[in-house]
Amino acid sequence: MNTTYFKNCVAGNVFQAKTTPALPTEYYIGLSSTPPAADGTGVTEPSTGAGYARVKLESLSEPVDGVTSNTDRISFNESTAAWGTIPYFVVYDSAAVGEGNLLMFEALDVQRSIEQGTILSFKPGTLVLSVCDM
Repeated sequence: MNTTYFKNCVAGNVFQAKTTPALPTEYYIGLSSTPPAADGTGVTEPSTGAGYARVKLESLSEPVDGVTSNTDRISFNESTAAWGTIPYFVVYDSAAVGEGNLLMFEALDVQRSIEQGTILSFKPGTLVLSVCDM
């Protein structure tokens, strides 16, 4: 799902109705233990003190019918402490946890319980993104 902020940013820039803020040039995937909301609230990311960091989205496929996916594996840092149960991924325009604008989010197909020493990864083709809500 896309946040209201991101939909307005895309529409404003595409149709030249409002080009500030500009579309982000970098995107970062993160995780949330709580359900995000379309207004950009509700995200609870794991602690950076437990080894968590957002991951820059790179190696995305050329869009087909408005949908792109990861062409390479996306892996988070190894957890140095438990992160708890993670049911959501989030996409931000900033690498810094607690900063930036929430752009999109979605429930994971399977919730993940992240214990100490876990590396959460998305296999190629499993992270599917679209600027159209599906």
